[in-house]
Amino acid sequence: MLLVVMVWLATGLLTAAVFVTRGGHRNLLWYLVGGLLGPIFVPIAVERGRAGTRRVEVRSRPPAPTGTGLRVLVGVDGSPDSDRALRAVVRTLSGTASELVLVAVTSPDLVDGEATDEERRARRMLDEWADGLPAELPPPSIEVVVGHPADGLLAVAESRDVDLLVVGRGGQGLGERLLGSVAEDLAHRSPRAVLLGSLPDRAASSPPRAG
Repeated sequence: MLLVVMVWLATGLLTAAVFVTRGGHRNLLWYLVGGLLGPIFVPIAVERGRAGTRRVEVRSRPPAPTGTGLRVLVGVDGSPDSDRALRAVVRTLSGTASELVLVAVTSPDLVDGEATDEERRARRMLDEWADGLPAELPPPSIEVVVGHPADGLLAVAESRDVDLLVVGRGGQGLGERLLGSVAEDLAHRSPRAVLLGSLPDRAASSPPRAG
């Protein structure tokens, strides 16, 4: 009997981890549901995992007239460390980028009212980013996408035909969307160049204290 219960729980939890997480659903209640339903949860999880990405807002600006620079996509999650790292990287692109796209990925888990609130926060975050960019960079396009972070960023990168993706290596920001595992996922899956922004290790960079 114990073995049956363990197999039942393992099947539900593994299914939740593989399919539901792959669909970008971050609510931990999915694991509770998976554990309770066990094998019955499999078709539900497969359906949720196939949801794919959905672009809910697109504000496009034309590329710079020369069109000879890099087309760059920046994935923004709103965490302070990630933002500082990404801004430092983006500043180095001043004068070399002909097109800039700022992208935030929100969760597909939320009901309409919650989704609207998260999308509103994402828009505000991207607008603040756009307002703080150096004048040497082209005015950015902005996109808000619903889905799994890596899939959403890859979908926008494909549709925009960018040359470079810039994301934070870690950090937990807007709904904990851009985690280190997502950055690594992009680095392995993207056919385009991926630049992982990260802050220096404070412990390693600080001078030793006098004994």
